[in-house]
Amino acid sequence: MIQKSDIKKYWFNENDLLKPIDWNYFNKLPNIIQDALELYMRGDISVGKAAQIARLSFCEFDIIRSKARIPIHI
Repeated sequence: MIQKSDIKKYWFNENDLLKPIDWNYFNKLPNIIQDALELYMRGDISVGKAAQIARLSFCEFDIIRSKARIPIHI
């Protein structure tokens, strides 16, 4: 599980987002998906690798990422 003290070390600045991340939705997700999203938000892994870690298809994971309002890293 990702340590909470490591949160906020993302490749983006949350204050610059048009819509804030939906932390309520994020916190209701299973831990494995939260961990994959955390690694993705840090820029440590791609969205495809995050989907593999979460044991979801790329499309399923990307829908969850979008619902949580996490920006796509290009």
